[in-house]
Formats: sequence, C-alpha cells, structure tokens
Amino acid sequence: MRTLGLLVAVIFAAGCASVTPDPEVDDPHESFNRSSYEFSDTLDRAVVVPVARTYLNITPDPVHQSILNIFQNLRTVASSFNGFLQGKPDAGAEDFGRFLVNTTLGVGGIFDVASRVGLEYHNEDFGQTLAVWGWQESNFIYVPLLGPSTWRDLPTTLIRGYIPRAILGGSYHWGMGFADFVSARADVLSLTDTRDNSALDPYSFTRDGYLQSRQFLIHDGEIPLDELFDEFDDFDEEFDE
Repeated sequence: MRTLGLLVAVIFAAGCASVTPDPEVDDPHESFNRSSYEFSDTLDRAVVVPVARTYLNITPDPVHQSILNIFQNLRTVASSFNGFLQGKPDAGAEDFGRFLVNTTLGVGGIFDVASRVGLEYHNEDFGQTLAVWGWQESNFIYVPLLGPSTWRDLPTTLIRGYIPRAILGGSYHWGMGFADFVSARADVLSLTDTRDNSALDPYSFTRDGYLQSRQFLIHDGEIPLDELFDEFDDFDEEFDE
C-alpha cells in the first residue's frame, strides 16, 4: 500500500547516506534488536518473500493495485481520527472525505477516486499523535515479525494489522488478512531488495532510515532547520572519514 511504500522509500533514500553503522546513534536495545532483526529477516527470506514474489507473478497489476487500495482506504479512518487528535481538523476531515468517496464511488476502495478529485491522504497514526502531544524522543525497537518501531510507535505497529478487522467486524476473514499482508510485502519487494544489496549493515540501514522517516511524517515533511543541519553535519562527518 502507498503508506508502506512511502515509508520504505524514505528508509532507502535516507539510508543511502549512511549504509554503515553509526556509533553515535543511541540504540540501548541494540543486542535484542539485532537478534530480532536476524530472526525476522531469516523468516522473511525463507517464507514471506517467495510467497510475495509468486503473488506478483500471478496477479495482474490492476488487481494488485486494487487490493492495496482497499486496505489503505480502511486505514484512512485511523488517519482521519489521528488528524483530529493532533489538532489538524482540515487533515482529519479530508481523510474522512477520502474514505467516504472511495468507499462509495470507489466501490469499497477498489478505485482511488478521491485522489482524482483532489482529496489528499495525510497518513497520520497514533505514534505521530503522541509525538505531537510531546513524546518527541523514543528508543528504537525492532519488533519480531512486525519490523522497526519505537516505544512511542509500538501501539501503531501492533494494531495496524487489526484496523481492517475492527472496521469490517464480522465481514472480515483470514483470507482478507492474508491478502493485506502479502500485497503490502509484495509492493515493497524491489525497495527491500535494493536495501539488501546496497547496505553493508542492513540492520543499521533500516534503523536509521526508519527513525528519519518517522521524523519526516511527524513534521509533515517540513523538518525543522536545526534537525536538517544535524543530518547534513552527520553526513559531512561520514564523508570526511
């Protein structure tokens, strides 16, 4: 789905500046995180990636995109709710408008009609809400099987997969969950392949890129100048070395 694609794309773009471990990054749970990453990555390569590649090979592109659209549309409800919680009524209303338009005119979200009529998706979640409420700094944690997160973002990481179930209620079944998971993984295969082929230390690459992508989302793409200068300083130091 577009949300996950954006996150991984930002991870890749941000991580390109630092494909080697950064000893200055505060990662107090690194020992656990690395073990969790290795376990998750091994299972991903052995089971999930082959299934995702097979799915892409047998699924026509329009069908694949429609599946992504359906589940992103359901998660737009959570984005709308968090927009209001963050004091962004316009974003909250626009996301809710997207949900209504795509659910009705878009036939349950199969077609992204809302984007065609200019309704933007704002991609808000509860981790961003907590950051807006004041929880700015949070230690990184790699959740087994679920991926990168922080203690602040952990509720979002844990419940993201349950949002469609909560909205659909009795209409939800395991096949929908499987389609959601496999289509999302398949959508970012090329990006994670590039990460694995480019990074000397994929764990550090993923950690640093995830943290930077979260800052990008928390600030709605408008990173404060002091944080931007810090990033440039870090890059200059690595380049000089």
